[in-house]
Amino acid sequence: MSDQTLQALLVERVTAFAAGDQPAAIIDEHVKIMFTKVIDNCFGRYGDMGKQVEESIKAALPANLATVFELTRYNDMIAKVLKEKWETSGVEADMVRRAQEAIDEVLTKDQMPEVVSLLDLLEAFVDDHKEGAAEERWERPDIRFQESEYGGLHIYFDKKPKEESPYSSRERSEYNLDNAIHISFDKRGKDRDDKGRQIGSVYAARIDGEKIGQTLRFRSKFEKLLAALYFGASKILVDCEEDDFSYGIYD
Repeated sequence: MSDQTLQALLVERVTAFAAGDQPAAIIDEHVKIMFTKVIDNCFGRYGDMGKQVEESIKAALPANLATVFELTRYNDMIAKVLKEKWETSGVEADMVRRAQEAIDEVLTKDQMPEVVSLLDLLEAFVDDHKEGAAEERWERPDIRFQESEYGGLHIYFDKKPKEESPYSSRERSEYNLDNAIHISFDKRGKDRDDKGRQIGSVYAARIDGEKIGQTLRFRSKFEKLLAALYFGASKILVDCEEDDFSYGIYD
C-alpha cells in the first residue's frame, strides 16, 4: 500500500467517522467527566463548598458531643434504633408494643429533668422497699458514700441494713451491695448549685446486681430517675449524706 493510498484511506475514514454519531458521544462523555470532576472538587472534602458544609455541620453539633457518645445517651436517636432492632428481631408484636411504650414513658419530658436530686433519687429507692422493710423490721438501708481517687463519688447501697456477716466479724464489702452509682465531677469544680453543692454526671450504674444497660424495666420513680441520669442528659446534685435515710418504722 503506497503512502498516497494510506493517506487517502485515513482521510476517508476520518471523514466518515466525523459524519457519524460517535464523535458527539465521545465529546458528551468527556463533558460529563469534566463537569463531574468540577462538582467533585466543589463538594469534596478540600473544595470550598465541602469546607463550608463541614464547618456548618461542626457549628451545629452540640458542645458536649463527646459526652453524648461516651455515655450512649438515652435520646430519640437511641430509642429509634432500639425500636428498629426489636421490630426486626422476631419477637411477638405485643412485646414490641410494650417495649416501645416503656421507652416512650421514660423519654417523656417530665421524666427527664435537667438536674436530679440525689436526695430524691435515694428517697425514691427507700420508698420502693418500705413495705419489705416493715416486714423484716429493717430500720434503714445500707447506703455508703465513697470518694473516688480521681475526684468523683461512688455510692453503694442496698435495701438491707448495714450488718455484720453471720460468717465474719466484718460488715459486707461495698462491692457486695446490690446497687451502685458512680458520679464524675468537673475537674475545675465549676458545676455547683447556688448553695455550693456539687453537680455531676453518672457514668456507670448497677441495679439489683446487674448493669443498668442489661435490662429495660423502668417502672418506679427511682428507676426512671436513674434512667434519666445514665441514659439521658440529666445531671445529679449531691444534696444529702449517707446517714440521711431511714425506713421510718421506728419513728
